[in-house]
Amino acid sequence: MRRGDFLKEMAGGLFQTVKSVYEPFLSEDVEKVEAAADRALGITWHPLLIEKWHGLDLEMKFIGGKPVIVTRNGTNMQAFDGVCPVCSNIIIVTTLYSSGKCLNCQKEYNFKTQSGDLQLISYPIKQKEDSYFIGFQKYMKQGDHDA
Repeated sequence: MRRGDFLKEMAGGLFQTVKSVYEPFLSEDVEKVEAAADRALGITWHPLLIEKWHGLDLEMKFIGGKPVIVTRNGTNMQAFDGVCPVCSNIIIVTTLYSSGKCLNCQKEYNFKTQSGDLQLISYPIKQKEDSYFIGFQKYMKQGDHDA
């Protein structure tokens, strides 16, 4: 073995060793940074469902006392507010047409084409192990403080 190849192999082995030693610490640090960012943004995470769930592609759920519309297209999952932003009524979900409609103001949104005159608020979703979580943001007025 040439000296250059030996040093290259030693450097690669040293890097792999350092990586395997520090990887658990780095993953813990990433989780701590995510938790700190969630606290700073006022996001609280609520369990949504388990990954092995094979339900409907479009469904209305009540999570944390709030109506939430959950759509699923293969592995892509989205969550929307289930309350009409115009008149504050609960949106009626039609799974046949993959759409939601407010019966009060007659505005509609199609979840398959992602089009319509109803502007829904979307919620963040994260997957942790075999479960999905939905994030609700706590809105604070300017000048309010957590005690």
